[in-house]
Amino acid sequence: MNFRRVLQRLKTQRLRGIFLLGVYCLGAFSSAEASEVTVGGGVATKLDQYLTRITPFGFSGALLVAKNGKIILDQGYGMAIRSENIRNTSETVFSTGSITKQFTAAAVMKLKMEGKLNTSDPIGKFLDGVPEDKNKITIRHLLTHTSGLVQDVGGDYDAAPRDETVKNILTQPLEFKPGERFAYTNVGYTLLAAIIEKVSGKSYEEYLNEKLFQPAGMVSTGYHLPNWDDKVVAHWYVGDTDNGTPLEKPYPYWNLIGNGGILSTTGDMYRWHLTLLGDSVLSADAKAELFTPFLNDYAYGWDVLTTKYGSLIQHNGGSMLGNSAEMRWYADSNAVTILFCNQSRDGVPLIDAVRDKIEDILFGGEVALPPEVVEFDSAALQKFQGDYRLQSGGHLIASVKNQALNVTLQGQDALNLFIYQERAKLYLHNDLNDKSTSIFQSVLKGDYEPFREVLADKEKRFDRVRRFIDDRIKNTEEETGPIRQVVALGTLPSSFEEGAVETMVELKGERESIFFRLIWQGHENIGVGPAMSAQTLSIPFLRLTLSDFAGYHLGMAKNLRISFNLDNNGFVTGLSIRTIDENVEAYKIMK
Repeated sequence: MNFRRVLQRLKTQRLRGIFLLGVYCLGAFSSAEASEVTVGGGVATKLDQYLTRITPFGFSGALLVAKNGKIILDQGYGMAIRSENIRNTSETVFSTGSITKQFTAAAVMKLKMEGKLNTSDPIGKFLDGVPEDKNKITIRHLLTHTSGLVQDVGGDYDAAPRDETVKNILTQPLEFKPGERFAYTNVGYTLLAAIIEKVSGKSYEEYLNEKLFQPAGMVSTGYHLPNWDDKVVAHWYVGDTDNGTPLEKPYPYWNLIGNGGILSTTGDMYRWHLTLLGDSVLSADAKAELFTPFLNDYAYGWDVLTTKYGSLIQHNGGSMLGNSAEMRWYADSNAVTILFCNQSRDGVPLIDAVRDKIEDILFGGEVALPPEVVEFDSAALQKFQGDYRLQSGGHLIASVKNQALNVTLQGQDALNLFIYQERAKLYLHNDLNDKSTSIFQSVLKGDYEPFREVLADKEKRFDRVRRFIDDRIKNTEEETGPIRQVVALGTLPSSFEEGAVETMVELKGERESIFFRLIWQGHENIGVGPAMSAQTLSIPFLRLTLSDFAGYHLGMAKNLRISFNLDNNGFVTGLSIRTIDENVEAYKIMK
């Protein structure tokens, strides 16, 4: 491959000097080398120590890191299948989530190389029944999330045949004119998968397997074609709930095909990375187009970003069932990270809690580590369970889960005590809780004006935010029943935006609840998203002595300490939270 030619082409296309693939890994690795379980020295040892230490406090997944053309870490952590005591390893199979989109984009570029389509082609050239308002949508619009199509038309595992799903997508109203702006959408990549099938004459997975996966030596990547019987496929966990694997679900239907859900391993994904360094699958010209960002720094299935560590090409994905994934290429620093997780943290993807710490360690920074702890029989922890009340009103609910004492915080004062470790900040963010409650109370009455007033970038976001909230309430009304009450569960530092906070709101239905997250920068709302559960913050504490426990918050990389107060008979009467300047007491509510 002519690396200079690719570099020059990328530069002329204003990629800000980014070289995505070739120059930083001139050496080639065999498939066997890519799959070895590896923990090197230096940075790799620090990364392994960090992930090993945080595993008892809630991490579960696998990480591969390559630096300067060499794998320095490829290791699994935590449990793949808790009920069978099967651990995650470098060979465990995980869901790639929306990283699937870059495979779809690569397949489109392969078809272009074969002379079977152009990215400037209108979708009506390949799909039947395209209505007039969508006849100007091109393949490039789909690839760059600039089509104006809605985000989704159904659940991932809903029974959804191809042609019926395509028709459903095309009958939805456009959110904006094609090419006008960026709005991330799964259905655009669903349409691309349908086009791949129509143009190639093969199923989507068969085409990817023949043209991408087999040439890359990827034997554990796909939906159905790999032999999963001799593989360990990681279960997905939300708290104590085992959501199984996608292979146990109606999988895959066309709300998922093309935009998410392909399964793989860290080793296979690294083989794909190595394949993209050469030209056995995609030519230099194809890759130059593939990695050229359009609106919102988005290229074809990849974000192309400039960070404090230089050029970054990445994509992530996941679901509300507990799985999350991320692949990152630090082009200027000759580094790649592939991270898979199979459980969630406090209702958000686990990758959100650890990605910045992994990045910091990779580039020589320091991250606070939890202490090494000894596993105790959970029976020995039973006496510490209960409801503890702060004098300011908040609750600490202690319960035994997964060999740890889990402390769930209820009330903004309890949240602030553990986040900021200062008594003076116990009542911080109460105003945002009140504002969030008021906004959703108005929404339930059909009045979105209070929401519009707090939105940043009102003109671009209002219609999309309103449609998202309306659709989510409508799509869950069979499970929830009529909404009876709105409750703000608390405001925490955001894992999405530095300096921002997010408020979790519960809409309590007659039968079940639905949850939203509002992201705030000051008093302006900069984001709205779904949440998985009512658990605003739950911290695992592990025993250090008979009454002293160490806790660790993954997202903040913060060490916490609590001590239980015992009477002369050994009964627990309360607990003390160690803060910056004093201990704050909570008394146990006796039942």
